Parts: sequence; C-alpha cells; structure tokens
Amino acid sequence: MKTDPRDTDEELQETDKKPNTPLQRVGHAGLSILNPFSDLGVIYRQGVQPTMGRLRQAWALLNHQSTPSESLDWAQAVARTGKSIEQLNTAFTRIRLAWWCLMVIGGGLALVLSCLALLAHDLPSGTLLRAVITILVLTGAGGLGFVKTLITTYRLWQLQERRVSESEGGTFKDFLAENHWGRQVLMLRAAR
Repeated sequence: MKTDPRDTDEELQETDKKPNTPLQRVGHAGLSILNPFSDLGVIYRQGVQPTMGRLRQAWALLNHQSTPSESLDWAQAVARTGKSIEQLNTAFTRIRLAWWCLMVIGGGLALVLSCLALLAHDLPSGTLLRAVITILVLTGAGGLGFVKTLITTYRLWQLQERRVSESEGGTFKDFLAENHWGRQVLMLRAAR
C-alpha cells in the first residue's frame, strides 16, 4: 500500500512541534540577542585584529628610514645591466611603444565608450552598469600605460643623457624639470 507523501510530511511537522513554555521563549529571545554580539567578537578576532596588525607592519615599513643605497654613476649602472647601450636603447624603446599602445587604446576606447554612454538616453540600468565598469577598467588600463610610458621615457632620457645618479643630475625630478614630459609621453617623442 502506497502512502501519500503529503501525509508523512504533515505527521513529521506535527511531531516536530513541541509546546514552548514561557521560559523557553525567553531563552530563545536571549540567545537571539546575545548571538549577534558573539558573532561580532569572532569577526573582530579573525578579521579586524589581523588586518590592524598588517596595517601596523605596513606603516612601520613606510615610515622606516631607509639606509642610503650605493649611488652608481652612469657607466657603473650600464655595466651592471650586462647589456650594451644599443641593446638597452632598443629594449626601452620597444617597451615604451608597447605601453604607449596600451595607453592610447585603453584611453581611446574609454573616451569613445563614455561619449556613447552619454549620447544614449534610454539605456537599461544593467547595460549602463556594465558600460561604467568597462569604462573604469579601460581608464585604469590607459592610466597604467601612461605611467609605464612615463617611466620608460625617463629611463631612455637617463640612457641618452648619460646621467643616473643625484650627483650627475639624473633623478626623476631633474627629468621632470628639464623636459616637456607630458608631451613626450602622449606624442611618443624621443626623450631629448
């Protein structure tokens, strides 16, 4: 003989129900109040305390007075790379071109997509959210390309000017002061 599955479920539900006394209800209410606080303690011990420890370590590393490193002149720096000047120039030029392409493509696509999103009036919210996220990712890629292009432009300038140390006037501040660095990065002109 088959039993109806609904009958067995109803019987199980009836046996699970027990009369709650007022003391049990007070106990359940007390646990409901105290339980979130115990969860907060676990969150604090396992999440906040380790994070604060890592932040203290990072702060100590940032504020640590670094020992002055050895200052190399241009010839020593080139000799330490183990490559010739022509190889270094070619390598930096290729790296610079690759980062410049990322900057132009990422920034250009972000600009075009931003204009298209502004011109479109009736975009669904899901599509608009995807477009904004894509714009942010493309802008980040373009920004990364800009920074890396700036760095390789600086390295090419150091190589061409034959100065790398502070005493030679080859620091990044010297590069920024002596050049139109923004124009050099955007136009992909040689560092002169």
